[in-house]
Amino acid sequence: MSDTSQGPGWWQASDGKWYPPEQAPGGGATNVPGMTPAGAGKVDIGGSISYGWNKFTANIGPLLVAVLFIIVANGIVGLFSGAFDSFLLRFIVQLIGIAIGAVVSFGLVNMALKITRGETVGMGDVLPSGPLVVPFAITGIIVNVITFVGILLYIVPGIIAATFLLFSQFVVLDEGLQPGDAIKRSIDLVKGQAGSVFGFMVVAFLIMAVGLILCLVGLFVAWPLLVVAAAKVYKDLKGEPVAV
Repeated sequence: MSDTSQGPGWWQASDGKWYPPEQAPGGGATNVPGMTPAGAGKVDIGGSISYGWNKFTANIGPLLVAVLFIIVANGIVGLFSGAFDSFLLRFIVQLIGIAIGAVVSFGLVNMALKITRGETVGMGDVLPSGPLVVPFAITGIIVNVITFVGILLYIVPGIIAATFLLFSQFVVLDEGLQPGDAIKRSIDLVKGQAGSVFGFMVVAFLIMAVGLILCLVGLFVAWPLLVVAAAKVYKDLKGEPVAV
C-alpha cells in the first residue's frame, strides 16, 4: 500500500490509497485493510440490500437527517406549487422543484459513497457543499427529464433510461466527471449487467413500496438503506472493494 503509484499495474482503491497488482479486485488475493473485495462487475442484489441495512443501522442519525432534509425541501416546493392558480406558474415552480430536489439529494448520495469507502459520516455531510454540487444537480435534472420523457413514451423507454442512468450522480461525486461524461460512464457501467441492475431496481421499488405502506416510518428506513445499497452496486460494477 502506498500514497502514490509505485509502477505499472498499481491501482487506486476508493480509500485513496494505491495497491500492487496482486491485490487488485477480481485479480489475485485481495487484502486491503478494512475492505472486502467487490464483484468485479457482478451485482449481488441480496448482498447489496443487506449491506445497505447494516450501514444504515450503523449511521442511522446522519442518514435520517439527510432524508428529512430532502422531504422537507420537496414539501416546501410542493406547497408553493399548489398556491398558484396559473398553470404556467405551477409549471415554473415544479421545474424549480426538480432543480432543488437534485441539489438536496447531494448529501445522501455523498454519504452513501463515503460509507462504501469506510469514511466517517456526520451531520455536516447533510448539506450540499463543494465544487461538485452544480454538476451533480445538472446531472440529476438531465436524468430526471430523460426518464420522464421515456415514461411518456409508453413507459418502457423510461424504465430503460432509469436503469442505465441510475449511477450518473454517483459517478459525478465519485469520479468528479461533468454531467455528459457522468451519464456516459453510468451507461458503460450498466450495459454489461443491465439485467442485474434492473433486478436491483425492482427489489428496491418493492422495498420502497412497503416503506410507503408503512407511512413515513418505513420510508425513512427504506430510502437511505436503498441509496447505500445502490452505492454498493455501483462499486461492484466498477470492481472496487467496499468498506466492511
